[in-house]
Amino acid sequence: MLFVTNSDQLIQRIPLEALEGLGDFKIGGQIIHTVKYADDLVLLAKEEKVLQCMIDKLIEIGRCYGMEMNVEKTKVMRISRQPLPVKIIIDQKQLENVKSFKYLGSILTNDGRCTC
Repeated sequence: MLFVTNSDQLIQRIPLEALEGLGDFKIGGQIIHTVKYADDLVLLAKEEKVLQCMIDKLIEIGRCYGMEMNVEKTKVMRISRQPLPVKIIIDQKQLENVKSFKYLGSILTNDGRCTC
């Protein structure tokens, strides 16, 4: 997810405020909502409806600060041994499902094997 802003503090504060109490993805017993690097934000959830709720809340809080999500650059990917498309809607537009994406120099794939 991308937000365009001049304030690094604001980029960090919005996800914290928006995602408080949401999320179901645990690593080491802790709920992980996001993975961030520079101005990139990856939302993590086990369930499609949880992810949709997280995105809706992030958009709502972002708009309170005068920020909009760039829907054209926002993608979604389900990581599973049998990956099925995910239906996530933002402003009546369905997000593009991708089979892989590059993050921090690694290629993450929807089958979780990352053998590319």
